[in-house]
Parts: sequence; structure tokens; C-alpha cells
Amino acid sequence: MKQDKELPNEYISIRQIWLRRIEDCGRAISQRAVMEPNMDRLDLEIGDRTVVYSVQALYFSLVDFGEAILKSDTDQYYNNIFDPKAKEIWSSKQDNNKKWIQHAKLAIELYAFIIQTLNKYGMLFEKQPEGYSNVEMKSVEESK
Repeated sequence: MKQDKELPNEYISIRQIWLRRIEDCGRAISQRAVMEPNMDRLDLEIGDRTVVYSVQALYFSLVDFGEAILKSDTDQYYNNIFDPKAKEIWSSKQDNNKKWIQHAKLAIELYAFIIQTLNKYGMLFEKQPEGYSNVEMKSVEESK
């Protein structure tokens, strides 16, 4: 987005939702790492499911907003990379726990892509950063 434009209230509101969802995802990812392997975790795959569903909540909240085509950019990644890999995971003959582990890792990759896309359009801040006019933001190309 261009820095010299005043941001409409709708944009500021949706950005607040994204920032909360990002925080939820970060918490879920860090909690997944903290959980000790025990029978409850193995039976319920709690940490892995939480990561998957937290990242999905962030993904489903994305919208295109003027020059910032967040949803469109992310949909390409989701449809061409994430979804086919997720379908491959769930159609495999592995046990359910391994499927959730792999799906969580895949969701973390989607989360990273979303963060990179939000950063590309300058939407990771409560307010637009000031004093960094000489910094060039580049998109991180899709990996894998």
C-alpha cells in the first residue's frame, strides 16, 4: 500500500483481526512445541489440531483490499501448494497422529506464507512504520 494515503477505518479494523489471528497462531505453534508427548496428546493430537485450525482461521479472515491483494495472493499458494499436499497427507496410509503432525507442519508453512504476504503489503503493524523510506520490501518467493 502507498504510504501517503490515509487508511480507511475498514482497513484498520480488518488489520486488527489479522494481528489477533497472527498472535493466536504464534501461541498455537509455540504451545505445540511445549507439549510433552503423553497418551492424551497422542490420542487427541491437541497441539497439531490447534495449529491447523488457528492457521485456517487466519487464512479465512484474509480479504483483498484495494492494492493489497492478500486473499488472491494467498489463494494461489493455498490452491496450488497447500491443499494438494494436505490431501496427499490425509489420503496416505499413515496413522492419524502422523497425519496431524504433517498437516501441522504444512499449516506452519502456510502461516509463514501469509506473514510474508501481509508484510509485502505493510500490514503487520498497528500503524504504518515511519522513517524507513530507504528500505525495499521484497516478496519471498514460494518455496517447494
